Amino acid sequence: MKPKVRKKGEKFRPIVTVLKVKRGLPTKIMVSGQEYALIHKNQYKG
Repeated sequence: MKPKVRKKGEKFRPIVTVLKVKRGLPTKIMVSGQEYALIHKNQYKG
């Protein structure tokens, strides 16, 4: 099945899976097979 072609500015409701939670806040989620992480602007990188 091909993904629907979307236009810039179009709104839709994707299925999101929460993978990790810290202090009640989702820090890692999965949207359409891609993983995303919440990273604070002051978080140490390295």
